[in-house]
Amino acid sequence: MLLQSYRFRLKTAPETFIQQNNNISNSNTLLIYFKGEQGLTQTLFIPLNKLNEDIYENKFELVDVGNLSLAHVKLDGNNIRWKLNWIELERDNVDGEKFIFNFPINRWLDSNRNQKLDIFIKEGPAQFAPIYTIIIRTGTISSCLQANIRLALIGDGASTIPFDLNSNSNLIQCTTKNLFQSGSKDLFYLSSFESVDIGQLFHLQIQCDSHDNLPYYCESIEIINNLTDEKYFFLVNHWFGPNLEQKISVPVIDRNKESNIFTISIKTTDISNLNGQNIIYIHINFTNGKSYEEALSSSETHQIPFQKNNIDFFLVVIDNIGDNEISNVKICFVNKSIENTTQVQWNCSWIEIRDIFYQRNYW
Repeated sequence: MLLQSYRFRLKTAPETFIQQNNNISNSNTLLIYFKGEQGLTQTLFIPLNKLNEDIYENKFELVDVGNLSLAHVKLDGNNIRWKLNWIELERDNVDGEKFIFNFPINRWLDSNRNQKLDIFIKEGPAQFAPIYTIIIRTGTISSCLQANIRLALIGDGASTIPFDLNSNSNLIQCTTKNLFQSGSKDLFYLSSFESVDIGQLFHLQIQCDSHDNLPYYCESIEIINNLTDEKYFFLVNHWFGPNLEQKISVPVIDRNKESNIFTISIKTTDISNLNGQNIIYIHINFTNGKSYEEALSSSETHQIPFQKNNIDFFLVVIDNIGDNEISNVKICFVNKSIENTTQVQWNCSWIEIRDIFYQRNYW
């Protein structure tokens, strides 16, 4: 284990000492560790009674984790509020030049709220590291253009309060302007001030309102814990909107199991006979030599499938496929009419097959 020497500096805001009234014991401590390219450093313990309005300086040897990107700060004590301005680490590079990692904070810590800060390295205003990255995938069959989504994360240690993904505040950030459009993948970054570390995530509550009164279809949600790099996958597969259920609870899916989940969307351009039962037989071959056959007759989007200008949606579970791509697909359309003397013509615009787990699309 290699160690790296650092000159550590910390600046406490002057207003901190006006509030404390010298009520600081030896047990009140700042706990600080850093995240780098190769993992986490050990935790530093900084007694608050060593801090004053001057810059606190010390030398530490930390585990060498490469270039630092994030500082994690927690206040350990009772009935203490402490405002930090910034933290700085300076190291000497191999070429003799000094390199400084600066973490601007300018925020209060409150021991009664068990509050923690995760701060990205940055010059300028404080930027708080998101605890979670949230990926919302909207199905191509969704019609809604103005969906509003609220989520709550439920773990084995705690849960968040419901938060609005459309807010795009400093606590919930998204780079996309038009959210939740048909076929879109929207990424959100949830700040540590909006959520707590809830432990192992096992449930998700989702509420969706359709402001344009059109149905919204959510395919899946993936959540990444940015501190532990753990990923959680939720297959939503649900329609929201007028006269539909608008709030549901979704369990996490174990992606280590041997089943893969695929969605199949089929766009019908025209059909010459509306009578009888329409069935599509689909045969899928995979690169590992395995194959799958399914008779598609019960659409999740329409009571009678394969009608003119309709998009029909099917969900299938295929075992023992693993991380293997589709090599080819064969389809056969059958119309089981009462009178078999009439030939039925079915025109298909496109077929989309989507591997939900491995995020692959086939057209």
